[in-house]
Amino acid sequence: MRPYPAFALSLLLAACATVRPPCAPQAQWVSPTTLRPIPDPIPGAATKPVVLLGEQHDSEADHRWQLAVIERLYAANPSLVLGFEMFPRADQPVLDDWVGGKLTEADFLQKSDWQHVWGFPPPLYLPIFRFARDHHIPMIALNVSRHLVHLAATEGWANVTRSDREGIGTPAPPSARYRAYLADAMAGHGGPKMTPEALSHFIDAQLVWDRAMAEAIATQHGRQIVAVMGAGHLEDRYGVPHQLDALGLPGAEVLLPAHGACEKLGAGYADAVFSE
Repeated sequence: MRPYPAFALSLLLAACATVRPPCAPQAQWVSPTTLRPIPDPIPGAATKPVVLLGEQHDSEADHRWQLAVIERLYAANPSLVLGFEMFPRADQPVLDDWVGGKLTEADFLQKSDWQHVWGFPPPLYLPIFRFARDHHIPMIALNVSRHLVHLAATEGWANVTRSDREGIGTPAPPSARYRAYLADAMAGHGGPKMTPEALSHFIDAQLVWDRAMAEAIATQHGRQIVAVMGAGHLEDRYGVPHQLDALGLPGAEVLLPAHGACEKLGAGYADAVFSE
């Protein structure tokens, strides 16, 4: 089964970074504005209701970093929950059974249809999933079905019937910069040339993806949620943070790995960046 177009875009946004020499001191937290080391942001993040951790999906280093951050946040707040872009909401019973110790790893991957729904090598993510299971940390499925994303990408959100929307509200309008960012991501990385209408629908699909995750995060109001997702949903606060703002949950902590892509960094890119 091949990914639908919006699924492909999400992977593109998170995985298109190329390996470059480090542009900031390695293995340190740095300011995205100055690229200079900053005080450890984790104590402050531990007080925030929402912490968003980005990733390049195929980066083992990113997932090690995410786990290290999650371990420290859990030590500060054992009542936190973990949210994951990788699972549609229909998989919530599977996540519950996994955390409850009712599934083997093989069963977990099979019942969540990991290979078709996400497809990246399970060993990249399993250490985080094992940590959640071993410490009985609830895992929350943040995503929607690929069918819904496909409908938005091919028909436009306005033409998706209410019965097909899976309870997702209309996304907050994107900024002009986010629209340009998504269009450039497609044009600059071998994406298909699109008509203005097709591009608009494609952006609709990304907004639905952002909105769905923001709404799922918002359901956890009252306890800290640490959410794991592609960096493209977080950079410059264009995606999920923007939708959270619109839902009345401003101030989510955005932490991102740097990947040496210094041309992308700047004021507002994230609250803090870890230079790997």
